[in-house]
Amino acid sequence: MTKQTCPVCGAAAVTTAMDLLECGGCGLAFRAEKYFGTPAYSPGLADGIYVSAKAALFSGALDFLSTVVPDKGRLLDIGCAGGELLQAAAARGWSGEGVELDPQLAAKAVAGGLKVHRLPVEKAGLERSSFGAVTVFEVFCLMDKPAAAAAELFHLLKPGGFIYIRDFNAAFHLPLYRMEELGLFAFLGASPSVIHNFNFRAKTLKVLLERAGFRDIRIRNSRPTAGDPYRTGGRLGGFLPGALKVLYYWLAQALRGLTLGRVFAGSALIVTARK
Repeated sequence: MTKQTCPVCGAAAVTTAMDLLECGGCGLAFRAEKYFGTPAYSPGLADGIYVSAKAALFSGALDFLSTVVPDKGRLLDIGCAGGELLQAAAARGWSGEGVELDPQLAAKAVAGGLKVHRLPVEKAGLERSSFGAVTVFEVFCLMDKPAAAAAELFHLLKPGGFIYIRDFNAAFHLPLYRMEELGLFAFLGASPSVIHNFNFRAKTLKVLLERAGFRDIRIRNSRPTAGDPYRTGGRLGGFLPGALKVLYYWLAQALRGLTLGRVFAGSALIVTARK
């Protein structure tokens, strides 16, 4: 059994049956050998993933940030892709810029008139205490050093600035991954789980932000992306997986209410925090 130190909380982590290391302290599940490949999507799939599927999620993030940072100012989007969130932010009065490591996506954002940094945020040399808000949509799971990135984002924010995070919930995806490994979805051709280099539970994200210095940390289940942008539903097509995601979201919300906010079962989590 492989033992390793958790990169978030420093507790001992051991291998599981899924070739992932799991931390007994904060609940992080992570790969011993990280994968940093460029995403390769079928023609037309990227637009669905980065544009239509997340438009409502981006709007919700900007609605929230407009209430807690009313004077707006500078917004930094980590993993900005083609600049979809930044364009929406600019329309609301933010001065936005992004961090994007994928050359093609970064070029698309730049072609749209956006300022994009092409190094990991902890290496980009950005001015500290200069941003009113930071958004991070499903990127901590792909980072090389998420704890170092969280600490850097804390320093980049102005005092009172906010971070808004959406990431996949390991409490939902790890059981699905186990079922996939057993072949339980094979007859449908479905692959509903999302497993990345780092897989966070609600507790893990709270610990990550606390150690970086953030306060007023709030966690909730995220609404799902619209439809089935990653085409994970197999023979179920696109409509039914989308409808099932919405139904499951409300079931997760009910469970959160019944447990007085102690259990987060949603497929993704939204976390907000203040510097």
